[in-house]
Amino acid sequence: METISEDTKINLSPRNFIFMAGLIGTFVSMYFTLQAQIEEAKTLPAQDQEVKEAVIKTSNELTFIKEEITEIKGQLQIMEERLYELQK
Repeated sequence: METISEDTKINLSPRNFIFMAGLIGTFVSMYFTLQAQIEEAKTLPAQDQEVKEAVIKTSNELTFIKEEITEIKGQLQIMEERLYELQK
């Protein structure tokens, strides 16, 4: 078994050299892409807050609509009673 030292010579064909350079380039590209995705993920909790606010706003609007419908039903009931009385 050979030991690796400063005098060790490595024979690389141009094809192997290009392959290794491409492989290293791929890993470097993956690293920077991952770093960018991590930075983007750090901003996501702020979006969660926006979603929560939108849900609360929608809930409030639905509550208002329910109250309006209840009021309209009450008015309709009164109108039906008056119509019934007029038809007698």
